[in-house]
Amino acid sequence: MEPLYRHTQPGWVMLALLAGVAVFVGVHLPTADGGYGRALVLGILALVGLLFGSLTVEVDGEAIRARFGIGLIRKRIPLDAVRSWREARNSWLCGWGIRLIPGGVLWNVSGLGAVELELDSGRRFRIGSDEPAALAEAIGRLVGQRPATGRETPVPSRPRVTVGFAFAIVAGLAVVGGCFYLQTQPPRIAVGPHQISVHALFWGQDYRMVDVTHVSLETDLPRIRARTNGFAGGGILRGYFELEGLGKGKLFVEQGCSPYVLIRLQSGYVIVNFREPARTIALFDEIRRHWNPR
Repeated sequence: MEPLYRHTQPGWVMLALLAGVAVFVGVHLPTADGGYGRALVLGILALVGLLFGSLTVEVDGEAIRARFGIGLIRKRIPLDAVRSWREARNSWLCGWGIRLIPGGVLWNVSGLGAVELELDSGRRFRIGSDEPAALAEAIGRLVGQRPATGRETPVPSRPRVTVGFAFAIVAGLAVVGGCFYLQTQPPRIAVGPHQISVHALFWGQDYRMVDVTHVSLETDLPRIRARTNGFAGGGILRGYFELEGLGKGKLFVEQGCSPYVLIRLQSGYVIVNFREPARTIALFDEIRRHWNPR
């Protein structure tokens, strides 16, 4: 059925914020690890944008339909279930997404304007809109009732838990947990005649063989003086550290799992090992086979 009213309201502020975060991630997250960390974060941002980047409202002879973004999150309200309606105004604290309000739910993607429906069930459903008058008029033409009068029930200004907020918390925890888990996994190292490639979630890098000045197998790890830009947890060291006697370099290390492969470079160094000593020794032998000191 052809709708009498149809309008899509973009969430420009939210999309701009997501784009800003995406640019920051694109500039500051390293890519030498194959881009896995960047791809994960950008994927989450893209998913949020697709799910909540706009709000489309349709009114036809059967129902009022609302859907966020690409339409995975949608709502259909039969016209015969609508008891009354009114233009409304949201508090700026309502935010975006799906919001619980007294006696009902608010769907909002941007701005403060809205149309509030009172349903036969006694529940309220408030639809955020940047053209609430046009939406209310379309509903009135099809429902055939006068809009509700009287004082509008305001949305409380105190923060309340929302589905969108809960989704953001769950997604954030999933991202943090996933990153932590992946960061604790051993790096993937490929050795060839021209370079040594260390692949990890963050801080991975390719090292040219011509830049390697010395390779040794060490039984002890020098004392850590500072962590300049890295991860340290549960004896796992990833990223940039400053070691006593060596200065600043990069570690992909499992502490307490001797030995360690020390690769000195023309600028800095990198230390790598595995939990299994045999793997570390095999890596050292492989690097020595490909490295031709001058």
